Amino acid sequence: MRFPVNATRQNRCPVCKAAGPGTNQATTPRPETASLSFAVWHRAANGRSGPVVLGGDLFLGWDAGASKHPQSRTSLGAAVRVAQLQAPRPDDGFMLLQFCSIACLRQFLMAAVDELERRAEEVGPQVQAARERAKAEPSDEPKRKRRLGS
Repeated sequence: MRFPVNATRQNRCPVCKAAGPGTNQATTPRPETASLSFAVWHRAANGRSGPVVLGGDLFLGWDAGASKHPQSRTSLGAAVRVAQLQAPRPDDGFMLLQFCSIACLRQFLMAAVDELERRAEEVGPQVQAARERAKAEPSDEPKRKRRLGS
């Protein structure tokens, strides 16, 4: 694997190169994905105009690619906020989370992934039920083709 990973035009998994992750399809079913996201937000200092106070959140996420209802665009999943920054002063906004060693950094990241897996397992039965419902429900695709063809 080569670093840094270019997330700008991602359409494949950066590790195994499977198609799907990064395409951000709006409809379900869609490929199951796991994600690492960093969101930056800002607000005016003390609610007034003037300097901007930055902050950010680092998340690990999982999107099952299946929804509870076949017409829903929202799919089942889980997320863990692993770090949060609220800049102490205006114009600050650099998130730095330091560890005493690479081993401790690895332990932190593995614990975060373990927590994401635990949360994903909690919604696992709902995901399985949604996937089974989707398989059992007749598709309206043949009806559309018949209407278009007649």
